[in-house]
Amino acid sequence: MKLIDLVNARDSLQKLVAQDLPIRTAYELVNLTDECNRHLVFYGGELAKFDPVKDPERLKELDNMEVDIDAERIAISLDGDLKLSAGDVKMLMPLVDFQN
Repeated sequence: MKLIDLVNARDSLQKLVAQDLPIRTAYELVNLTDECNRHLVFYGGELAKFDPVKDPERLKELDNMEVDIDAERIAISLDGDLKLSAGDVKMLMPLVDFQN
């Protein structure tokens, strides 16, 4: 997954974290978010080292960096009471397996 995809999913992931989920799913989500946060901290640290406006090529290189998420995608049932926007679902698709 590209680092920018994870950065773009950050707000949707935070929205998902705030939801009440079955305990197993919540536990898996904790593991996933811990792994994602490691990459997001890296991104923020790298971004702080330069001015993205003055160095758009470096930003593009950082955004397009491939990262491996060392956690399983979590499965979330489409039949539950979970409330997410279509935009949130789109952003979460690389991290979440939405199931019927």
